[in-house]
Amino acid sequence: MIRRAGALALLLMPITGAEAGARAAPAALPPAESLTASARWIATHSRVVAAEVRPSRPVHPVDGRVGYGESGARFGAARSGRAHEGQDVFAPAGTPLVAVRNSVVVESGNDGGRGNYVALYARATDETYVYLHMLGPVPARLGARVKGGEPVGALGCTGSCFGDHLHFEIRAGRGTTGPAVDPLPSLLRWSRAAPRS
Repeated sequence: MIRRAGALALLLMPITGAEAGARAAPAALPPAESLTASARWIATHSRVVAAEVRPSRPVHPVDGRVGYGESGARFGAARSGRAHEGQDVFAPAGTPLVAVRNSVVVESGNDGGRGNYVALYARATDETYVYLHMLGPVPARLGARVKGGEPVGALGCTGSCFGDHLHFEIRAGRGTTGPAVDPLPSLLRWSRAAPRS
């Protein structure tokens, strides 16, 4: 039986009648030579599943020195009658942007106010990372897989923006319509370089 524990799948051995009342803990797999062909396939398959859903180590989306601006650049700031749903990250135009985690491109394009943008979905965390105002069109196609730290474009000021920056969002679930969460705490944890003052 495969049971999910967080983002990691574990193979559990069957429990005996005496153990049925107690909570079962993950058991170690027996040596491969003692397994039947079917059990060996299940054990191998469960290890592959565990490897696929384990989160990659996150990296900061801007590969360079960054600043986070003042209160108007923050998540929740008032913006023309609505709340700002991301964090603006300031750096020079052309600064490389990279995938935060192993992910897949679920949306990209040039959408007026958003400018050149890409949305990357990370199955391991069930989050979508949205990058807006990028310098040029995104080179990766819809459905393309990208590894954490792999380039996805360059920071710019396309669409509705004033000054070079990345508007970065974290959204729950797959796609750009899930609830937005404040990305600044994560960005600070993922920092690759000390913020500029």
